[in-house]
Amino acid sequence: MENLNGIDFAIMIVSGIIALGLVAAVIVQIVLIFKYREFNKKPLANGLTSQQTARALLDANELQNVQIKKLGFFRRILLFGNHYSVMKKTIYLRKNILNSSSVTAVGIATQKVCLAVQHKNKDKSFTFRYVLQILTLFTPLLFYGSIVVGLIIDIVTQFSGIPTFVGLFVGIGFYLLTFILQIFNIKVEKKANEQAIAILISANIFNEQEVETLKKLLKLYIISDIIILVLSILKLILNILKIFARSKRR
Repeated sequence: MENLNGIDFAIMIVSGIIALGLVAAVIVQIVLIFKYREFNKKPLANGLTSQQTARALLDANELQNVQIKKLGFFRRILLFGNHYSVMKKTIYLRKNILNSSSVTAVGIATQKVCLAVQHKNKDKSFTFRYVLQILTLFTPLLFYGSIVVGLIIDIVTQFSGIPTFVGLFVGIGFYLLTFILQIFNIKVEKKANEQAIAILISANIFNEQEVETLKKLLKLYIISDIIILVLSILKLILNILKIFARSKRR
C-alpha cells in the first residue's frame, strides 16, 4: 500500500467498486430471471393472451399499423429481448410470451404498447432516446479514435502531451452521449411501466394482486438498468485513470 501512488490507489478502489457492482448486477439478473419465469406461469383471471391484449390496446390507440410478431432468431442473437422497433413499427415478443395469458406476458406486451404510443405521440424523451441510440453506435470508435489522433499529433510535435489530453476529453464527450442515452432509457422505460400499470388497472385487465406482481417485475428491470448505468460510469472512470497512469509512467 505504501508504494501505491494516488492514481494507482484510485484504480484499485474503482476496480473494487466495479467488482461489487458486477456481483450486484448478477444477483439482480438471477432474481429477474426467476421472477420472470415464475410470473410467466401465473395465468390471468380473465384468460386474455398477450397478443390479444396488445392488439386491442394498439387498435384503441389508433395504432392499427403497428404489428405484433414473434422475436426471431437473428434479433435474439443481436441481444434483443421483447421490444418495440421504431423502424419497423412492430412489437417483438418472445415465443413464451407471444401467446401466453400470464402476468409476465400480458404485462410486458402492454408495456411495449405504451412505447408505441409514446412514439406515435412524438414524446420528447422517447424521440431523444431514439436519436441517441443511433449516435452512440459509433461511440467506441469515436472515443478511441480521438485518443489515437491525439497521440499521433503528440508524436509529430515531440510529445507535448496536450493533444493527447484534448483527444481524451473529446472522447469522453462522445462517451457522455452513452450515459445520457442510458439515463433517458431509464426515464422512457419507467414512464412506459407506469402507463402500462395505469392501463391495466383502468381497463380491468389485471386484478389488484396481478398488478402488484407486475410492479415487482418491472421494478427489477429498472434496478437492473440503473446498475448498468452506474457500472458504465465507473468503467469510464477506470479507463481514464489507467490512461493517466500510463502517461505518468512514460
